Amino acid sequence: MTQNRERKRRFGISIPEKLAQNLDKLAEKLNSNRSEIVHQALKEYIHDHLHYLVPHECRGVIIILGEREHGKLFNVIEEYHMIICNYNHTHAEEHCISTLIVSGPSNKIAELHRKLREIPGVKVRYIPISYDMM
Repeated sequence: MTQNRERKRRFGISIPEKLAQNLDKLAEKLNSNRSEIVHQALKEYIHDHLHYLVPHECRGVIIILGEREHGKLFNVIEEYHMIICNYNHTHAEEHCISTLIVSGPSNKIAELHRKLREIPGVKVRYIPISYDMM
């Protein structure tokens, strides 16, 4: 019987002590281990950022969290209106939550994502809905 196991490669990383402690606590809480958590996190991160690696058409959701309205945010949204299909904004206590549904060339979505991440005081996450690899 042949096992279909993916070959693994060991490598070292350096992370801040507090992050390492939180990783250990999470591994214990999830009844897992650091390697598995890092493996899953990297796999998801790379999947979500594939548009940085290979040109393609893709669609996704960009979530923007911030404490205040930013004129810069609206300037960026206006600049990339051609790939933004929908924009929604709401408040949860003192936090602003904006969502963008985007569709278009991966390089344009990557540009938009980078520009949004450059805005001080906001956290940005891109979640791909689908992508068609060329």
